[in-house]
Amino acid sequence: MAVGNRKGERPRFLTGWKEIAGYLGKGVRTVQRYEREMGLPVRRPAGKSRAAVVATKMELDAWVTASPCRGEFYLARPLDNSVTKNFTERMAEMKRLHDQMAALRNEIKVSVCLLRESIDSVHNVISTSNLNRRPFPIADFAPRGEAGSGLLRGLASRRIS
Repeated sequence: MAVGNRKGERPRFLTGWKEIAGYLGKGVRTVQRYEREMGLPVRRPAGKSRAAVVATKMELDAWVTASPCRGEFYLARPLDNSVTKNFTERMAEMKRLHDQMAALRNEIKVSVCLLRESIDSVHNVISTSNLNRRPFPIADFAPRGEAGSGLLRGLASRRIS
């Protein structure tokens, strides 16, 4: 395959990802991503998808020069908009769930405050009603041997377990 050379020179080949990355001044993984996503012109012997790669300096220079106007040039793999659409949908769902969680937290906070107020009012009612009545009938404190000593007799007859 004849490549248009300057002054009859042979095309200068870069072999391997390290040489290509070094020539472009980028990292190996970045250059591999350029090939995968933006159509960096590299060739693989025997057409294998994971084989060693080669590229010409002239093709790489042309690709770099044409990069700002990629829309006019064919890309090996067109960019997929479904990925960004899916990401946007997931972010919107995350925002909705976050707002829902915040609303539920506020509802719980209000419910806990109402519960505390109810418990306090019940506690106050119980404490004021207990102050107005005697805790034990006077008959329960009758001296020993008398017929009305119910509290003492009740305590003595219980077994402690």
